[in-house]
Amino acid sequence: MAKSKLSLQEFGPVSSFSTSILSGLMIGLAIQYFIGYEPFPVVIFVLVGIYDGYRRMWKISKKMEGEDIER
Repeated sequence: MAKSKLSLQEFGPVSSFSTSILSGLMIGLAIQYFIGYEPFPVVIFVLVGIYDGYRRMWKISKKMEGEDIER
């Protein structure tokens, strides 16, 4: 049986989405820690991370769709 190799391109949209949310969360927590506002920075930056994650997933899926059409 042949082993299938996993490439990072297969996980591109998922990893891009999750890293966007996690980076937004980390930025929000850092601002909350240093400035002291309670929930607002975390909520705002997580929402920005979700938006950015969807935007990146959209670009990656369009790129992958274009590659499938060329084949």
